[in-house]
Amino acid sequence: MMANEASPQPTAEGGRTTISDEEVSALLEARDNDRAQPYDLASRRVGRMQLPMLEMLAKNFAGRAAATLAALISRGPTVQFEGLRRATALELQMALPTPASVAVLRFKPLPGQGYVTIEPDLLLVLLDGFFGGSGRESSDAQAAASPAAQRFFALMLQGLAADWAAVWAPLSPVEMEVGKQETNPRLVSFGEPAEALVVVKFSVQLGTRSGHVSWLLPETLIAPLRDMLSSENGRPAARAPISWAPVIGAALQDAAIEARVILAQAKVSLGELVRLVPGDIIPIDPPQQATLLAGDVPLYRGRFGVSQGRNALKITLRGS
Repeated sequence: MMANEASPQPTAEGGRTTISDEEVSALLEARDNDRAQPYDLASRRVGRMQLPMLEMLAKNFAGRAAATLAALISRGPTVQFEGLRRATALELQMALPTPASVAVLRFKPLPGQGYVTIEPDLLLVLLDGFFGGSGRESSDAQAAASPAAQRFFALMLQGLAADWAAVWAPLSPVEMEVGKQETNPRLVSFGEPAEALVVVKFSVQLGTRSGHVSWLLPETLIAPLRDMLSSENGRPAARAPISWAPVIGAALQDAAIEARVILAQAKVSLGELVRLVPGDIIPIDPPQQATLLAGDVPLYRGRFGVSQGRNALKITLRGS
């Protein structure tokens, strides 16, 4: 008859209770699970989006981009603005295919940099149209990373740069400059993993083929224009005027200033000054009136004297 297996039980050795290694691991694991978990408050901002002016600019850009692409590939594609959303830098990097087509951009004079991504299949469809084809899709996804495809991507961005500047001109002068292009998504840094970016997504259709182009704008990039992008007309929302006079006046009542008084002055020539030695006396007239100064600003004039054993100034006139 075989004995049933039992879990290790605590044993007493020398009056001390010991437990197994498995039990120690279980206790430590339970302790780790009870610890407070960090929570990134910035992540709560990622899903909230209200930038009506940016949506208007994106719709205007879609119309201009369609005309630019039509001139480039001699065919008329359809470009439509699909919407805005927020995503973190980590989410965007993980979502990019391999190979990817990513351009790093500078939007002068805005701070930082932005990005443009195009789906590889769409890039190859537009490339086929550029060389006179019907816009057929390539069976080799790796072809999107070829030098020819990337040169065409750069050529396309040069045309779109003028369109971007034109639609943004009423809001702020912006000059777009292409910094570099990458086909490996792991070599592209969109910022810290939790940094939020605004994704402006467009659909492009050529014949029966379609794909997406996305503009990725870090929130730090658009921060200087945030108020205008959040409004309907591109102007910051009007704020109620604040009367600062009572606030400043009340604060000034408790402000401390350093006051000084010049009791007497004497004029000597430079020759007399250099001939002075210890023990010489410079004659001065007894002060009849003295001026109370704050820095170099005269506040009051008065008579110098002694009050309760202290030097004092009796105010007689205001100002100099």
